[in-house]
Amino acid sequence: MWLSIRLPLLPLETLCKSVPLSEKNHTSQTQKPQAVIEDNLIFCANQAACEKGIKISQTIASAFTFCDSIQLFERNQSQEQQQLNNLALLLYSFSPSVAIEENAILLVEIVHSLKLFHGLENLLSSLKETLDKESISYRLAIGHTPKSAEILSFMPLDYSLKVWQNKQQKIVFSELEQRLSDLPVELMNISPKAIAQIQSIGAKKLGELTKLPEKSIRKRFGEEVSHYLLKLYNKLPDPKDYFIPPENFLQRLEFIDVIHHRQGLLFPIKRLIKDLCRFLTVKQKNCQCLHWELFDSEKNMIGFDVLIADSRINDKVYVELTQLHLEHYTLHAPIEAISLTVNKMHELNAQNKQLFEDSGDFKQTTTFINKIQAKLGNDSCYQLQQKSEHIPELASCQVAEISNASYQVEKIPNNIEKVQNNISIENNLPRPSWLLEKPEKIRFNQRKLLWHGELKIISSQERITNYWWKKKVARDYFLAEHDNGTIYWVFYDLLRKQWFLHGVYS
Repeated sequence: MWLSIRLPLLPLETLCKSVPLSEKNHTSQTQKPQAVIEDNLIFCANQAACEKGIKISQTIASAFTFCDSIQLFERNQSQEQQQLNNLALLLYSFSPSVAIEENAILLVEIVHSLKLFHGLENLLSSLKETLDKESISYRLAIGHTPKSAEILSFMPLDYSLKVWQNKQQKIVFSELEQRLSDLPVELMNISPKAIAQIQSIGAKKLGELTKLPEKSIRKRFGEEVSHYLLKLYNKLPDPKDYFIPPENFLQRLEFIDVIHHRQGLLFPIKRLIKDLCRFLTVKQKNCQCLHWELFDSEKNMIGFDVLIADSRINDKVYVELTQLHLEHYTLHAPIEAISLTVNKMHELNAQNKQLFEDSGDFKQTTTFINKIQAKLGNDSCYQLQQKSEHIPELASCQVAEISNASYQVEKIPNNIEKVQNNISIENNLPRPSWLLEKPEKIRFNQRKLLWHGELKIISSQERITNYWWKKKVARDYFLAEHDNGTIYWVFYDLLRKQWFLHGVYS
């Protein structure tokens, strides 16, 4: 069983995707005639334009003759395909079997989804609610084959629903054949030449055509018409190439009117981030970096990265951080297009939350870290990554991109560690939260340790030896208390016969 979603105004609505909803609602209320052109011919027109006499395949000159106030836009096929891909992702919550067809049609195999949604009525209700949020024009229809659902979508939904038996949850095929036979032959998805040949023999409806023997149809009109009818009535297989979400996210919006200020970019940014969040949800992944590119009318490009540390998919955070980054740039020319690319992704980690969760300190959240980076630059913050080294200054390294993703530490066999490290486990000292980038020498006058005052040893030693095969390290570490009460981590280098200060305790 198949569901067809026809998008009659997709070429026009795609071009208006970067326009705020308030402006689009105002446009629909005032009913401005609008049309999309391709090769100097009308390709798509809204209802207001059709009421003025505008027709598909009409020349531009003829269109202005009927309506001198009509707004014409050049067709953008790449942006149409991008919108179809976004809608296909949206339909993944209803069925994994989604096919994108020509003429802006989406086909969804729903036979296995009826049980999930407890019937066709609930499925259609949920689907309508989802599509209405996208502010698009659409027509729905059901059928037992892809071709039947596709051709029935030219009619209102109730027309195809008459073939559905709700109690037994199945299609009544006798009723379906009757519905199909009443459709005009010009609705068939075949060449205009083939349709003209069919009409030349006086056949105006499908029922009149199907009365002819199948051999006669093939002989008169060729295999195109014959195969179409066989697939329409499920007498010939009609396999589909199902949509597969891409591995990376890349989308671009080209504006109908250029944008002169940063605030005007807010709506297209929100639209792209909305599409990104949908993509991440379907892929069950999270992103670490958003790469934005702005293209102006002088062929210049502004590119910047927005680092993401939050492990959750959060559109509000993405928008806010992008706006903070935009504050660093001045628009020297009107912006014509904007693109968003995400290549670095990791698996989405499910987190268990407490029933009564503390709000926590705002400054400790990863979002606050991202805000600092947006204000001061991406190099202003970093996190430490643990490494399988026992020498303190080698036990961690800086990671530029902050993330909640867990970093794995390389494991070393226990027997190798015992050979390399001569450590007294009982006397292991707690590591300080702050290590100096380079240990500083401490003066020793045979009685006291002096470093901006006197240091007193307050712990037993912890001996660390390592790298005997390379440049040997041999140190005795101690806790030392300063005159001002600060606790330091100091060591005596057994090889260099010198005291050093290595860390500071909080």
